[in-house]
Amino acid sequence: MAEKRNAKNVVDYDKPGPKLPANRLKVDPKFVRNIVHVDADTVPGAEFYSEARWIVPGSESEIKLVDSHTHSFGELIGFFGFNYDDIQDLGAEIEITIDNETHKVTRSFASFVPAGVQHGPLIIRNVKRPIFHFIAADTERYE
Repeated sequence: MAEKRNAKNVVDYDKPGPKLPANRLKVDPKFVRNIVHVDADTVPGAEFYSEARWIVPGSESEIKLVDSHTHSFGELIGFFGFNYDDIQDLGAEIEITIDNETHKVTRSFASFVPAGVQHGPLIIRNVKRPIFHFIAADTERYE
């Protein structure tokens, strides 16, 4: 059977060996599990970037995803809890800093950081249940 014409637009894997900037910190893959990575490398011609991950319980220490940084593009950052009885309950604490203002969040949330605005560090603590984490940006690649 011939491949469908838009099959290249459907990504069901993580990008192998992504080159990410120094502000993106190495994390233990036992607790931060990448699902998919969409950018101009995984979808030729894409003008958009996104990543999805599961963050799972079990880490004895906090999980720091990024240090303070800025981008030339806007970025959507989301964390969503996995508690069917209270879908707004994050099941963890996220510390997110935007423009040097720190927020401690315990509910499912999304945040938009405009281009040129400092953000980070981004720290996850006390994970009790799996958390779905999603980032997206209007850029071909996360740089």
